[in-house]
Amino acid sequence: MKFTIDIDITNNKALAFLNYIRTLEFISIKEKDSTTEYILTEEQTDLLRERKQKHLNGESKSYSWNDIKKELKA
Repeated sequence: MKFTIDIDITNNKALAFLNYIRTLEFISIKEKDSTTEYILTEEQTDLLRERKQKHLNGESKSYSWNDIKKELKA
């Protein structure tokens, strides 16, 4: 079983805790920055595939970037 814990290392107590758990042999720590990748669920992936297929078949509306910019400026 895996757990994800976000630790604010600017807090001295949190940093002490992190340093302590680093000493435990059954804990492995993988540091990640704020650009952490996100994993989509299977349902989300299926929905994106479905929407892509509708787009490719011409069954859904689509807009160019220029169309979007014009709409935003209006």
